[in-house]
Parts: sequence; structure tokens; C-alpha cells
Amino acid sequence: MSDWGMIVSFLLGFSFQWVAKKLEKWNAALYGRLFAALIGAVWAWCGFVQGGLLQSVSMLGAFWLSYEVIPLPKRNRVPTYDIIAELQAKGAKEIVVPREKKRALLDIGFSALFIGIAIPYFWIGSPSPVVELFLLYGFLSMAAGLFKRMALFRSLHLFYDQNDHALYLISSVEAKRYPLDQCVDIQVHTAPDILQLFHLFHLFSPHADYTVNMGKTWKLSFDGERVYLNPGSLASMNILPKPLSSQREIHIQPFYHPSNWKRLLGKAYFSAAVKGVGAYAALLALLAYWKIDSITMIAAILFFWTINLFISDRVLKIALDMKPVTNPPIQHIIRTICARAGLPHLAVYTTESSDYNGFAAGPYIGRSLIALTSETLKLPHDALAGVIAHEAVHVKKRDVLTAQLLQFAFIMVISSIIAGVYEAAAHWLETHRAATFLIGWTLIVLLYPAFRSWLVQWMEVRADHLGATLLDGGNDQMANALAILSKKSRPSHRAST
Repeated sequence: MSDWGMIVSFLLGFSFQWVAKKLEKWNAALYGRLFAALIGAVWAWCGFVQGGLLQSVSMLGAFWLSYEVIPLPKRNRVPTYDIIAELQAKGAKEIVVPREKKRALLDIGFSALFIGIAIPYFWIGSPSPVVELFLLYGFLSMAAGLFKRMALFRSLHLFYDQNDHALYLISSVEAKRYPLDQCVDIQVHTAPDILQLFHLFHLFSPHADYTVNMGKTWKLSFDGERVYLNPGSLASMNILPKPLSSQREIHIQPFYHPSNWKRLLGKAYFSAAVKGVGAYAALLALLAYWKIDSITMIAAILFFWTINLFISDRVLKIALDMKPVTNPPIQHIIRTICARAGLPHLAVYTTESSDYNGFAAGPYIGRSLIALTSETLKLPHDALAGVIAHEAVHVKKRDVLTAQLLQFAFIMVISSIIAGVYEAAAHWLETHRAATFLIGWTLIVLLYPAFRSWLVQWMEVRADHLGATLLDGGNDQMANALAILSKKSRPSHRAST
């Protein structure tokens, strides 16, 4: 596979993404997307003619990632100095935000660590278009997130407007307004919790991280969002709706403190082996360096995947800072539903997140758990029971393990079909390259996503249907729970831009 082809594919995708953003001003974004799709198809054909089907898939995959998945760094539509001038004209007070280089270096250091884990693969690993695509996606996503953090670090301004009792956080990449009368909770931390704020340590949407120093940090909770900032002066935060004198400070230890070692290792493993493919790339590079044969290499990867699946519940508990649900009424709901599902010992945990979500984890019933976000626990109890019943069915039916095994089996079948067809009709395929291109793309690009989509939807529908049988209100209660969850997923409060 040509590395230059991958690089050009990424550049083309970003270029068309930039053009599409410009066309939005003239309501012509649809035409831009259609043109980008045409260019992507032509580019895939060029890759096929040059290097075959795998190179075609890789080049189009790189084009799609940079066009559709990885957003270009954004800048405010209105220049920052104009926004600041408008706030000053309104009489808004600027709150001084001291900056410390150490805070920025921590983000840079963690990003470099996770990039560095996978880089050796490009020098000594066996070329694999799939692995390279995942790694490049991870590198670019991390670079985009780091660019935003550094731009925010350099340009953040904090204002308080007494007239509308709102905080304004202005930077070169975004401008946000937070009405303080909609703040539902406040916490004061002695320092920013890096292991909670770094974006690769999240499974759900990341927190709004405006910390730019290592000093005292305020966590402001709104409906659907958590905001972290550290202006440095206690007096400057007397604007908050609750008196800070009544707030007990939560002591935050540095990430390298012995009390955080288990947490740090769990989150690092989660980022490298569960959320990303860096650990798999490092293993491939190591096996290639030792000149291990292909069969043994595949067996080692499968063994590593099996280990990850087996310990996934423990890793997630550590990585997502899960805690057992202790609210008595909710515990009663959990016990009732789990007993009806035949899962009397199923553990239910909560993890801090502003999303309304939940999931089941673990390879089999004895090593499974249910995780609910802290926001989900605020749902009405009838709706919360629906969410718990849905996840309990996933555990009962071993959906986590079944989904991975079926997807793996499907990939093996498709690979065998491709290999068999090529061996039986190699000459015909070489002389009919257009047909080869269409057959290969149908098998690799269309069938697998269609199968995966069908499998996920079937499991979700089954979980809703069987979960309703565990509820006092049956189908009506489950339908109502889904409606409430859908509505809550689009909360009334979002920080205005």
C-alpha cells in the first residue's frame, strides 16, 4: 500500500470538508457532499487500479475519515476580540485566569505517550491497511483534540455579566455562555483531576474542560453538561449561586500519587487496548521484530483479544471510575428487575457523565455488570427501570460476547469467500477489473456494515421487547421510558455559543 496514497487521501478529505463548510453559507452543502462522494468513488477506483482492492479500501477509508469523521479545528465565526469588546461594552467583568505551562504539558505528555505506543508499528510491523487506518484515525483525532486544548489554553478569557447572571468563556476556538441560574450543583476541587479530564479516558462525551492551571478547580453542573474551570481566586467566584463557604473542598491527588496508580494503569490500558488499537499495533510490531510467522501472530492477537474480553468488566470499572449504586429506592428497582431476569447477583454501577446512557459489559453472566451514567440515575424511576431492564436482557443473553463472536465469524466467512473466488477465477478477475472492483467493494464495504447494523438493531429491539416483560407496566412502561430517554438526550439546557 502506498503511504503517499494514504497521505493524499487524508489531505483530499480535509480539503473537501473545508469546502463543504464554506458552501454552508450558500445553502449548497448537499451539492458539496455529492461532489465529495463522487471524488471519493473516483479516488477509490484509482487506488484499485494502482494497487488492488485493499489499497482502494484504505485510500477511500482515509478520505472518508478525514472528510466525515475527524472535524477540522473550528474558529469562532465572530473574531474573539469583537466578542470581548461587546461583553465589555455590556459592562461584563473579566475574571483573571492564571495560566501554568504544567497544565498544558500534561495534556501534551499523555497524548505523546499514546501516540508513541503505536508508532513502532510503522517501522517494523507487517503492513495492514485496517490497522494503519485505525492508527491514523487515532493520531489525527488526538491531534485535533490537542490543538483545541492548546488553542483554548492560550486564548481563554472568562467574563461574568451581572445583568443576565451568566458566565462567558471566550477563546479562539469557541465562545460559550453558561446561565448561572441553571447551575444545579457546584463542587470545589483542590486541583484539576487529570485522570478524569483527559479526553482519552472517557467512554461518553468529554467534560467541558477549561482548566488552564493546576490550582483550585470549580466543577459546575448543568443539565447535560459538566464544566471545569479554575480562575485562581476564591473571591472572583463569589458570583456563583451557592455560597462557596458551604462547599466542602474535595482533595485531588496528583495522577502520579500512589493512591492513583491503579486508576492510572486502568485508564491507560483502557485507552490503549479498549478504546484504541495502540496496544494491538505495539504487539504486532513486537512480533514482527521477533520475526514470528503469520499463523502464530494471528493466534497471539486472538489470545490478546480474548484476555481483553475476559477482563473487560474489571478494566471498565477502574477506567470509568465506577461506583456501586447506593440510592435505596434505586437499589430496590435493581433487585426487583434482576430477580425477575434470573440475575440476582448482577452488579449495577454508576459512572460520572452528563450523557443519558447505560451499557452492559463482561463476557458472560458471572463476569458481567451494568453501568449507568450519573445523569441517567436522575430519570423518573419508571423510566430508569426501563433502562435497567433493557441492559439486564443484554447480560442475560450474553450479547457482548455474542456480538463480537458473530462479527468475527462474519469477517472470517467474507475473507474465505474472497480468497476462494480469487483462487478459482484469478485470470477472469484480472481481465475484468471493473467487476472485481464492484464484487470486492460489495463484500468488504457493504456487507459487513450492513450485517453489523442489523445485528446491533436486532439485539437492541430484542432487549426492549424482553425487557418490557420484566416491568410492572410492560410494553407501555418500556415505550414511555424510551420516549423520556430520547427527550432527555436532547436537554433543554446547552451552553449557547
